[in-house]
Amino acid sequence: MKNFIKKTCLALIALLFVGFLSGCGGAAISAQNLQPYDGGDFTLQVDPTWKVINQSDFYAEIPDETLVAFTTPEAYNGFFINVNIVREDLKQNVSSMDYGRANINLSAQNLTDYQKIQETTIDVGGQSAPLHIFQARLNPTEKLIKFVQLYATKGNYGYIVSGGMLPDTPKEVRDLVGAMVTSFNLK
Repeated sequence: MKNFIKKTCLALIALLFVGFLSGCGGAAISAQNLQPYDGGDFTLQVDPTWKVINQSDFYAEIPDETLVAFTTPEAYNGFFINVNIVREDLKQNVSSMDYGRANINLSAQNLTDYQKIQETTIDVGGQSAPLHIFQARLNPTEKLIKFVQLYATKGNYGYIVSGGMLPDTPKEVRDLVGAMVTSFNLK
């Protein structure tokens, strides 16, 4: 699991790097008319103006466990706000709550300047799943990022749905990221 956190962090760094390369600008994002995205074994409601980045379009540094990512069409203060979905083969059945607790503990131990903002439980497909909101740096040289992460399991798979944004992102955009992350559902 510790190796998986490192891979997840690499995926987030690679996605963040894309944002820094693409320049600055204000992101005009609307919370209206979220549309369903069908990922095969999951669904997610997504802002139709966001870009969909599939595995075939990922940089080599992004781990194979990352299934898909969604980014804003424009950067906000040099950062592309994003939501991504990672699926981990757990080799055994684990509850969403246990999977989430393990990942929350690893985040607290392995990320720089980690600060929990909120932790709650939501329903995902009839089971309780932890929602973890925190801010941290992926490493000491990176910008501080606010994360909204949902952890869910089905069979031998664990899913992490992660939204990333700058802490000063406008409230309507933070709410949009939260709505997208919490709309995740397993089939």
